[in-house]
Amino acid sequence: MAETPADDDAAIPGEGSPAAQRGRPRDADADRRILAATFRQLVDVGYGALSIEAVAAEAGVAKTTIYRRHPTKAGLAVAALSVEVPFIPPTGDLPAREALDRFVRQAIVMLIDSGAVRILSSLLVEEAREPGLLDAFRARLIGPRRQVVEGMLRAGIERGEIRPDIDPLIVTEMIAGAIFGHHVILGLRGTDEWVESLVDHVWAAITV
Repeated sequence: MAETPADDDAAIPGEGSPAAQRGRPRDADADRRILAATFRQLVDVGYGALSIEAVAAEAGVAKTTIYRRHPTKAGLAVAALSVEVPFIPPTGDLPAREALDRFVRQAIVMLIDSGAVRILSSLLVEEAREPGLLDAFRARLIGPRRQVVEGMLRAGIERGEIRPDIDPLIVTEMIAGAIFGHHVILGLRGTDEWVESLVDHVWAAITV
């Protein structure tokens, strides 16, 4: 008979008691395993086929451990997206062109290499059944990165490197559209030469 994964929170008393409110510290390692397993499931099978049972089995925890942390499937997916997609924004003191190059490379890691673009495809399918999923994806993954681009462009404008009349949204769409089209629509790899060419073209459009 297969061994049931241990419930990391099994010793927590019933809700409502002072002990339950205090509880014991949550197992951070269990948190990481749960979110990592969720992200892998999202990439492999998509949101529609994501199951708490499969996540629990891969993470080595009981289903109740997951439900205590993330009462809904949507909440679990959003939490996984928040922590499992790597992104290191360029520092504010970089010249604008170098910052643009670094951002493009990070965007490729974030959207393509991590598998997030496959998750996005599954969320597009599920949006009619679970409205708000795409909004969560945009808020957790796209929104903060868009703010980075806007900040990078503003810094370049202030230093006189970038034209003051550019539209940050359009520049962001130029980058995201090129990455999506190259990798997803055309099925091509983002080589160093391609990244440099993309940055050259964007830079030519926004520079003074």
